[in-house]
Amino acid sequence: MPRLRRHRVAVAGVFFVVGVLLGTWFARVPELRTALHLDFAELGAVLLAQTVGVIVAMQVAGHLSAYLSSRAIIRLTAAVVPWFPALVAISPGAVAAAAAMLVWGLVAGLLDVAMNAQGVELERAGRRPFLSSLHAVWGAGALTGALGAVAAIRAGVPLGVHFTAVAAVLCVLALVAGRHALPERQATPRREPGKRARTGLLSGWTRAVVVLGSLGAAAALCEGAVSSWCGVFLREQRGASADVASLGYFVFVLAQTGTRMFGDRVHRLLGPVALLRWSMAATAAGVLVAVLSPDPGWGLAGFALQGCGLAVVIPLIAGAVGHGVGGNTSLAIARYSTLHQAGVLAGPALFGRLAQTFGVSTALALLVLPLGLIAAFATATARARPDLPATERRAA
Repeated sequence: MPRLRRHRVAVAGVFFVVGVLLGTWFARVPELRTALHLDFAELGAVLLAQTVGVIVAMQVAGHLSAYLSSRAIIRLTAAVVPWFPALVAISPGAVAAAAAMLVWGLVAGLLDVAMNAQGVELERAGRRPFLSSLHAVWGAGALTGALGAVAAIRAGVPLGVHFTAVAAVLCVLALVAGRHALPERQATPRREPGKRARTGLLSGWTRAVVVLGSLGAAAALCEGAVSSWCGVFLREQRGASADVASLGYFVFVLAQTGTRMFGDRVHRLLGPVALLRWSMAATAAGVLVAVLSPDPGWGLAGFALQGCGLAVVIPLIAGAVGHGVGGNTSLAIARYSTLHQAGVLAGPALFGRLAQTFGVSTALALLVLPLGLIAAFATATARARPDLPATERRAA
């Protein structure tokens, strides 16, 4: 197998491992509350602990990037992270579960930065886009994990047994993938002798990173709002049955994953700026279809169209961050990921506040505002062109 293809398969393997893990986890979270005898407030605190760990890890990743390559971090974390769901499942109570979730978040945050940095370096090596297809593999993994969880539930497989079996398989895949990730000499540009990369609390916060991070936060806000509330919208506003309403998230993710499979080709054809603007137009059209049609079927079609529109946005923005820096890719992605994660957190909560104040339909319609903001600043992603020399990307 040619070297670049081997690296690409390895990096895709890491994305798949993370996708399967999260798909498995989210599908069985409702059982976790019963298994650990948690009330709703305790479950919320346990889940929040992971988010805190992820945000802290984003800052730690910037410091580690001066000493360890993204490949080294992947080899240290990818085989460890699959075991945390099993550890949480056997925790004796809320405090122990929250501690396990906190450490899970720390490890997962480091892995998230490293695998996206590897995706950027893969694009540099191949001089063409790969991030969209890598995120598609993540989505396929998430669907695989969720379907596997459904099968396990129907078969009566206990929570701990299921998590342990999945962890064993994913650990093997992660170990194999880690061996073939891009090595240090490809992943990190050379520095001047005697100089060490700056990794203080304020380092890496360039104007480009802040702008792109804000766009990523806006996209994550929209994606989180749709993911969390599409079923509620179909059920409460369109009178859909429970089983039809549950399809809202499924069609959204399915359309998103399918679009990402050929997103890299469209990226090469249209370029990042035009692709981002067309994506925002498609997403806004999906919002309008869902809001203006009284039929649940058209609502599902609207959410599928939103999945298509949002599919390439995060990979494209992440690529612009990675290709726009002249040195430490991992540090830039870590800083960007901090803002992106803020959007992930804010999306469902902000949408809930808007839904409480104006109604779910109006809150969904208001998503056209951040979508318009992303389209207006789409030129910030012009650097997401791995097919151009680095000097031309920086000039873009």
